[in-house]
Amino acid sequence: MSNVQLVLHVLFNKLKTSANTLVDVDFSILPFLTTQEPVMNMKGEKVSKSYYTQKGKEAVKIVYSKLTGTHTFKGVDYPNTFIGLQKSIQFMDWAGKVGYEKKKQPYHFNLQPVFVGDGTETVTGFSSPKLRQILKAERYNADDYLQAQNPSLYSLLYNSYSQYESYLRTGDKTALVTAINNEQNAEINDVFNNTVYGTEITVKQLILDNLQ
Repeated sequence: MSNVQLVLHVLFNKLKTSANTLVDVDFSILPFLTTQEPVMNMKGEKVSKSYYTQKGKEAVKIVYSKLTGTHTFKGVDYPNTFIGLQKSIQFMDWAGKVGYEKKKQPYHFNLQPVFVGDGTETVTGFSSPKLRQILKAERYNADDYLQAQNPSLYSLLYNSYSQYESYLRTGDKTALVTAINNEQNAEINDVFNNTVYGTEITVKQLILDNLQ
């Protein structure tokens, strides 16, 4: 670890606690830190959560990420599988930069195969109770984000596509994507073809990109 002066090192100076042991501290109960609401992205994924000193200086940032990799089932490798979660703790220095980072042990799902359902053992993916819980929460978080950021587009999806509510419940986007791609209503397509402000992508592509 470098010799940068960590915010928490100063606050814990009397305890002479090192950053290596600080990773086990429950930051939410420290009386000299306040917690910020977690940051979510447009897909409803939790990105980070920060803890600040009483004077508003960021002391700790928890960064959340998904682990993807190859999952092997009955001797067959399935690449790009959502296999777990990773949490990193970033200790900020007084200049507002990351002075020290510690990755926690990864959390791996107990993955079980999802079959086509035609009587064969054809695998379409993998799932687990925790994975399903996370993905469902993300879908509804993304739905809430869209409603807050763009009420008119939110209303368009709900009023025009019954498949949208089914997607929220099940996570299966197939019917919704097909309906959007086959849209014949000129007014709806005019909305879809608009470019999202500050980007080079269309509204339609933004919607499709943010589906699970």
